[in-house]
Amino acid sequence: MIPKKIHYCWFGGHPKHELAEHCIASWKKIHPDYELVEWNESNAPLEDNNYVKEAFEQNKWAFVSDYVRSKVMYDHGGIYMDTDMELKLPLDEFLDEKAVCGFGSKRRSLFRILDGRTETQAGGRFC
Repeated sequence: MIPKKIHYCWFGGHPKHELAEHCIASWKKIHPDYELVEWNESNAPLEDNNYVKEAFEQNKWAFVSDYVRSKVMYDHGGIYMDTDMELKLPLDEFLDEKAVCGFGSKRRSLFRILDGRTETQAGGRFC
Protein backbone atom coordinates (compact mmCIF):
# COMPACT_ATOMS: atom_id res chain seq x y z
CA MET A 1 0.00 0.00 0.00
CA ILE A 2 1.20 3.50 -0.85
CA PRO A 3 1.60 5.61 2.32
CA LYS A 4 -0.48 8.77 2.77
CA LYS A 5 2.53 11.06 2.40
CA ILE A 6 3.00 13.78 -0.19
CA HIS A 7 6.65 14.63 -0.79
CA TYR A 8 7.91 17.69 -2.63
CA CYS A 9 11.26 19.43 -3.07
CA TRP A 10 12.11 23.08 -2.47
CA PHE A 11 15.80 23.93 -2.73
CA GLY A 12 17.64 27.23 -2.88
CA GLY A 13 16.28 28.84 0.26
CA HIS A 14 14.13 31.38 -1.56
CA PRO A 15 10.45 31.94 -0.68
CA LYS A 16 7.87 29.90 -2.55
CA HIS A 17 6.18 31.71 -5.42
CA GLU A 18 2.42 32.18 -5.56
CA LEU A 19 1.81 29.17 -7.83
CA ALA A 20 3.70 26.81 -5.50
CA GLU A 21 1.80 28.11 -2.47
CA HIS A 22 -1.51 27.69 -4.33
CA CYS A 23 -0.70 24.14 -5.40
CA ILE A 24 0.49 23.05 -1.95
CA ALA A 25 -2.70 24.53 -0.47
CA SER A 26 -4.72 22.37 -2.91
CA TRP A 27 -2.96 19.23 -1.62
CA LYS A 28 -3.80 20.16 1.97
CA LYS A 29 -7.41 20.92 1.05
CA ILE A 30 -7.98 17.64 -0.83
CA HIS A 31 -5.94 15.51 1.60
CA PRO A 32 -5.94 17.03 5.12
CA ASP A 33 -5.17 13.56 6.52
CA TYR A 34 -1.97 13.14 4.47
CA GLU A 35 1.48 14.02 5.81
CA LEU A 36 3.21 16.65 3.67
CA VAL A 37 7.01 16.43 3.61
CA GLU A 38 9.11 19.24 2.16
CA TRP A 39 12.61 18.12 1.22
CA ASN A 40 15.17 20.93 1.30
CA GLU A 41 18.73 21.70 2.38
CA SER A 42 17.97 20.89 6.01
CA ASN A 43 16.68 17.33 5.58
CA ALA A 44 17.53 15.98 2.10
CA PRO A 45 20.20 13.32 1.44
CA LEU A 46 22.65 15.73 -0.23
CA GLU A 47 25.85 13.94 0.80
CA ASP A 48 24.93 10.58 -0.70
CA ASN A 49 26.99 10.89 -3.87
CA ASN A 50 29.11 13.27 -5.92
CA TYR A 51 26.36 13.89 -8.48
CA VAL A 52 23.93 15.42 -6.00
CA LYS A 53 26.72 17.25 -4.10
CA GLU A 54 27.99 18.91 -7.29
CA ALA A 55 24.49 19.76 -8.50
CA PHE A 56 23.73 21.38 -5.14
CA GLU A 57 27.00 23.35 -5.12
CA GLN A 58 26.18 24.65 -8.62
CA ASN A 59 22.60 25.63 -7.66
CA LYS A 60 21.15 23.18 -10.18
CA TRP A 61 17.95 22.66 -8.22
CA ALA A 62 16.20 20.55 -10.87
CA PHE A 63 19.06 18.02 -10.84
CA VAL A 64 19.10 18.00 -7.03
CA SER A 65 15.34 17.44 -6.99
CA ASP A 66 15.61 14.60 -9.52
CA TYR A 67 17.99 12.71 -7.25
CA VAL A 68 16.19 13.49 -4.00
CA ARG A 69 12.82 12.52 -5.51
CA SER A 70 14.10 9.07 -6.50
CA LYS A 71 15.89 8.49 -3.19
CA VAL A 72 12.96 9.63 -1.05
CA MET A 73 10.42 7.61 -3.00
CA TYR A 74 12.55 4.49 -2.69
CA ASP A 75 13.29 4.98 1.01
CA HIS A 76 9.92 6.22 2.22
CA GLY A 77 7.26 5.58 -0.42
CA GLY A 78 4.30 7.89 -0.77
CA ILE A 79 3.33 10.40 -3.42
CA TYR A 80 5.72 12.86 -5.05
CA MET A 81 4.28 16.08 -6.44
CA ASP A 82 5.97 18.87 -8.36
CA THR A 83 5.14 22.22 -6.78
CA ASP A 84 3.33 23.40 -9.91
CA MET A 85 0.77 20.57 -9.73
CA GLU A 86 -2.66 21.52 -8.41
CA LEU A 87 -4.85 18.72 -7.09
CA LYS A 88 -8.46 18.77 -8.21
CA LEU A 89 -9.40 15.21 -7.26
CA PRO A 90 -8.35 12.85 -4.43
CA LEU A 91 -5.54 10.36 -4.98
CA ASP A 92 -6.92 7.70 -2.63
CA GLU A 93 -7.92 5.35 -5.46
CA PHE A 94 -4.21 4.73 -6.14
CA LEU A 95 -3.17 3.85 -2.57
CA ASP A 96 -3.75 0.10 -2.97
CA GLU A 97 -1.33 -0.09 -5.91
CA LYS A 98 2.37 -0.95 -5.58
CA ALA A 99 3.39 1.95 -7.83
CA VAL A 100 1.79 4.51 -10.13
CA CYS A 101 3.40 6.93 -12.59
CA GLY A 102 1.57 9.77 -14.25
CA PHE A 103 2.20 11.71 -17.41
CA GLY A 104 0.64 14.76 -18.97
CA SER A 105 -0.02 16.57 -22.18
CA LYS A 106 -0.59 20.21 -23.00
CA ARG A 107 -4.21 19.45 -23.85
CA ARG A 108 -6.77 19.63 -21.11
CA SER A 109 -7.53 16.03 -20.29
CA LEU A 110 -7.67 13.59 -17.43
CA PHE A 111 -3.97 12.95 -17.93
CA ARG A 112 -3.12 16.60 -17.31
CA ILE A 113 -3.76 16.12 -13.58
CA LEU A 114 -1.24 13.26 -13.52
CA ASP A 115 1.74 15.25 -14.80
CA GLY A 116 4.57 15.58 -12.29
CA ARG A 117 3.44 12.90 -9.88
CA THR A 118 4.74 9.51 -8.81
CA GLU A 119 3.49 7.15 -6.13
CA THR A 120 5.14 4.04 -4.71
CA GLN A 121 5.53 1.87 -1.64
CA ALA A 122 8.82 2.22 0.23
CA GLY A 123 11.43 0.03 -1.50
CA GLY A 124 9.18 -0.21 -4.54
CA ARG A 125 10.26 -0.03 -8.14
CA PHE A 126 8.62 2.62 -10.28
CA CYS A 127 8.91 3.83 -13.87
